Amino acid sequence: MPKILENIKERAITEARREMLSEGYTAMTVRRVAASLGIGTGTLYNYFPSKEYLAASVMLEDWQARMAAFAQEAAGKDAEETVRRLYLLVQSFSAVYVLAWSQYGTSESAGAMRRRYHTALVEQLSRYIEAALPEEKKVREPWLAGYLAETVLHFASDGESGYEKIRPAVEQLTKI
Repeated sequence: MPKILENIKERAITEARREMLSEGYTAMTVRRVAASLGIGTGTLYNYFPSKEYLAASVMLEDWQARMAAFAQEAAGKDAEETVRRLYLLVQSFSAVYVLAWSQYGTSESAGAMRRRYHTALVEQLSRYIEAALPEEKKVREPWLAGYLAETVLHFASDGESGYEKIRPAVEQLTKI
């Protein structure tokens, strides 16, 4: 009879997060995460096909929790305020994982994963921005939500810019 492993995926994400945040992406290994859970490395690969996917799963879980909280507070905010709040969310999330991202690597699979998640993030941010834009702006400038989403991702994740750097442009673009 196969051994029943309770909550392995969730426990692996928790352990990988702990290792990534304390020691960085490079120091985190699938082997060490598996050992800390008392399972074999191959078992963990059944849940996460690579170290990159394990790290992405950690970040995705954290991102989803932040976005759930954001969704509750975003209702009724105007476009400029929505962009500002998204900026702060991306900036704080990026700050938590700055060490992991700096070490994430240049492998083909890491690059493909970054491109995939970047596209998904832009789409997700765009939906919130578009919902906050006045109807006239959506019709006249259908590109605006995507443009602002890309701007937020670029400047909020660079670790150097504050919202004040893009605020004048956001205010100008979001007013009627």
